Amino acid sequence: MVLSEEKIAKIQSQLAGLSEAEKEKKLQEIISGMSEDEVNEMNEGKCIFCLISQGNIQATKVFENSDFMAVLDINPANPGHVILFPKKHFKVLGQMDDYSIKELFLIANKIGVGIFEGLNAEGTNIFVANGAVAGQNAPHVLVHIIPRYKDDKISFEWVPKELKDPEKLAKKIISKIPEDKKEKTIKRVEEVIDDVDYDDQYPGSGFF
Repeated sequence: MVLSEEKIAKIQSQLAGLSEAEKEKKLQEIISGMSEDEVNEMNEGKCIFCLISQGNIQATKVFENSDFMAVLDINPANPGHVILFPKKHFKVLGQMDDYSIKELFLIANKIGVGIFEGLNAEGTNIFVANGAVAGQNAPHVLVHIIPRYKDDKISFEWVPKELKDPEKLAKKIISKIPEDKKEKTIKRVEEVIDDVDYDDQYPGSGFF
């Protein structure tokens, strides 16, 4: 544990008796003086998926190893909709190292096979939402594995937009693709995520 009981008690005493607005302001002041590990530990204590991985919230597990867990979504797009996530707290995929990302999607693929074979699915959707505008409603990396059937009325369609100057777009992307995972490569992603208020967590589709 990075945050000692003494430090936790000190934070609690600093927040005692303050209004909600004052608490938020004081908490941000406290966080600014914390180490990265201390901030991560505090975030984990409030995250529903960290609590699930710690066994503090009940969920129906379909997979678990030392680093990852997969559970059934309680309000699924289709029955058998699985949510896979790292036990360690990451807000977005870009914060994870390359090895962990590889393992994450290897597991997702295996669960997809289980869904095909065990539920007689006719297809699957496997996706990650990074950022609120992309549909992310929980501050934890989640991989959704959804069984699909003909006429199940689930839609991932969009209105196509005109592609202008594809060479210029491609060059912009290529110039920012890192050879190895480095902290600077996720700076923009973290800026976007940090601007999102997740207080009203997980509306709509279960754990999503």
